[in-house]
Amino acid sequence: MSDVTRDDFVVSFKPHTGYDAPLLAMKDATAAGLADKVAAAEATALFATIANADKAFKAAYNLGVTLGATPVQHPNTVQAQQAAPVSAPAGPPPGMTAPTCPHGTKAWKTGGGNGKREWKAWMCPAPKGAPDQCPPEWVK
Repeated sequence: MSDVTRDDFVVSFKPHTGYDAPLLAMKDATAAGLADKVAAAEATALFATIANADKAFKAAYNLGVTLGATPVQHPNTVQAQQAAPVSAPAGPPPGMTAPTCPHGTKAWKTGGGNGKREWKAWMCPAPKGAPDQCPPEWVK
């Protein structure tokens, strides 16, 4: 039994090999049908339209970067991240009480090893890199 929805002929157009290059894929069940689609794309200046749209999108993106804009996540992505379980921060070592800062209770963090100097500190719970993040409280 044959799959009547399957297109046996496919051609892809991509102006350059970069990951950011626009891609146009055309499909048809027959070679003649595919040739007609390619001819129609050329006759209607579809390739030029795609190239112009690509240039406009890149210009808008570059302008946003120049002005200091930051990308935002799609709302569905944000909701999915919020729904994911969050692991509890590491508790303080025995006999120590976690200090607090304006952002909440600080988290106990350690690092080093593998030939690197070991360190211990209380870290602010504000997002890493936040302009108002409190400095670490290093423990000797």
